Amino acid sequence: MSTFINLTNELLRRLNEVQIDESSFASAKNVQALAKDAINSAVRQMLQDAQEWPFTLVTYEQTLVAGTGTYSFPADYSKADWDTFYIKQLSSKNNTPKKLKLITYDQYLSKYRSTEELAGENGRTDPDYVYMTQDTKFGVTPVPDAAYVIEYRYWKYPADLVLYNDTVIVPDRFRHVIIDGAMMYMMLFRSNEQSANMHSTKFEDGIKMMRRLIIDQHTNVISTVIQRSSNSVSVDRI
Repeated sequence: MSTFINLTNELLRRLNEVQIDESSFASAKNVQALAKDAINSAVRQMLQDAQEWPFTLVTYEQTLVAGTGTYSFPADYSKADWDTFYIKQLSSKNNTPKKLKLITYDQYLSKYRSTEELAGENGRTDPDYVYMTQDTKFGVTPVPDAAYVIEYRYWKYPADLVLYNDTVIVPDRFRHVIIDGAMMYMMLFRSNEQSANMHSTKFEDGIKMMRRLIIDQHTNVISTVIQRSSNSVSVDRI
């Protein structure tokens, strides 16, 4: 992965400006400071263009609390992969590990909430379902009766690059797309609209290419059709 200082200096070389060394990176001013901002702006726009970049996908474990049905996502959460919620076996409960079924919040309210309230503590057990709340949390039902562990995957939104040796999350083979985006921002800073438009087109084309290569891939489908034997005997009806 490329570091913050490497990307910034590559951008400065494109602009024919003085590069930054490690000792002065944090205190950079003027065009060098603008170059740092441009790199972060380009990366930020790339990550906002699509939520499902595979390089932002992480696996997370949430330990449930007995009697608590809703939970917050991590601070860098962008979007959950709802098909990956899986409850692990808790040795003290000897529950069956399983994938949690996804339901909507409306389904939870209409089918399960009243059951939870009427059953109270007696209805607590290992959850079967997961749903997203209206305040962007996730809930499980039935309400857990122990500290079960749920594993799921989500797409994160990384923080901006700050230190000179911070590594960008975008794969190195796409660093030229970051530079094109940063050049667009630098030309905007310089009020060079013509050059900014040119680099904007290259930046957008680069993001489209990334989407085509690593997101918009065809999924293999396996047919479940049962083929009948070609040697079957036909019976004439009288």
